[in-house]
Amino acid sequence: MTPLSQWALSNEEEEKIKSLFLKELVRINVAKEMESLLKALLSESEYLMVAKRLVAFVLIDDGYTDVQISKTLHVTRATANRFRLIYQHAQEKSDVVVAIVQKVKASNALKQVLKDILFKYALPAALGKIPKRSIF
Repeated sequence: MTPLSQWALSNEEEEKIKSLFLKELVRINVAKEMESLLKALLSESEYLMVAKRLVAFVLIDDGYTDVQISKTLHVTRATANRFRLIYQHAQEKSDVVVAIVQKVKASNALKQVLKDILFKYALPAALGKIPKRSIF
């Protein structure tokens, strides 16, 4: 992410700001409100990258390789590998993100997304026909 300022905040100030942000996120329990907040706070590319990270974690948990993930999500292999390292570290610490990935894996919405990726991008790409537009 791009730096916000060349002048850094003190560690104490950073922690206060992050704590305030987290407290407000936890209070939101309506999907539309969360979507609105995230779209206001993040650029479109940042929003998409966060979503790609979650899908990458699911693919990693399903045993996909870095090459498969990079081709499927249109990220570099280095990015896919960085996602893998982050997720493996979360698994070692038994972070809550691992439980969230399991919930996402079980959701029908994710199954539809992966199906769309497979039929709209992965299969044509395997035949040498890469779509010019987004997979969605």
